[in-house]
Amino acid sequence: MELLNSLYAPNVGIFLAFLSSIFWGVGGFFAGQASRRAALLPILSLDIFIGICVVTPLSFLVAESFTLKDFLIGGFAGLFGIGGAGFLYAGMKKAPYVTVIPASGVIGALVPVVWGVISGDNLSFLHIVAIVVGLISIALTSGVSLQTFTGSLNGLREGILAGLGFGGFFVVIENTSKDTEPWASVGSRVFPLIILLLLLRLSANKEKPPRNALPYVLGAGLANVSASTCFLFAVNRGMLSITSLLSALYPAITVLIAHFIISEKMTKSQIYGVGAAIFSMTSIAIG
Repeated sequence: MELLNSLYAPNVGIFLAFLSSIFWGVGGFFAGQASRRAALLPILSLDIFIGICVVTPLSFLVAESFTLKDFLIGGFAGLFGIGGAGFLYAGMKKAPYVTVIPASGVIGALVPVVWGVISGDNLSFLHIVAIVVGLISIALTSGVSLQTFTGSLNGLREGILAGLGFGGFFVVIENTSKDTEPWASVGSRVFPLIILLLLLRLSANKEKPPRNALPYVLGAGLANVSASTCFLFAVNRGMLSITSLLSALYPAITVLIAHFIISEKMTKSQIYGVGAAIFSMTSIAIG
């Protein structure tokens, strides 16, 4: 833990937040591939279970202490996160993804940015510019176009609610202590898993994920738990407004991975969005 606190100082928070965006981008790609092969509830449940299996032993090795308070705060943050995911998928059933994802991405980043500024984050002019450009990049890399917000208003509403859920996760989990890291990350998975298992119990669809989906679920689980743990480390070492914005740039990573691995074409807006994301990350790093 002492090495982690001193590594890349004083920019360790920025580095870890950027690392979390990479992991979330990878996790988003794997989750997207898994969702094309299996039902949502089993995928989410297995994803979270894999994360618990990874981060729990890490907590015993890394954490200086355990407090029920931070564990419960993590659990509360996890409820926001799983709520955001639920609204996101519900919205995409009602409207094109380009209506839902940009709204959820921008709101999910904007909420902690505003909260951080209200809470006293001292931002430089370059930081402010980077945040504005970063928010634009999230929308662009998510696939925004001139037709983005001409679809179902219900889909747009679900996207906004999803963003509020993701933003709530960022804001709530910031209230944990360095000493208990990463126990809050364990809590953020235990509570949603309990809810998902109850939903699976009540669901009429008991279908298990097919074998061809399991490698992608495993990849998503490992990447997502790495992302949330890196963000937890980052937010306790940097400003919420900066770390949450950097972490929310993951759509640019997902788009690049999909382009190079499965040859998905990038639109002009996505290319501009990746460029804007690079500008935003560079500005924050030197700001």
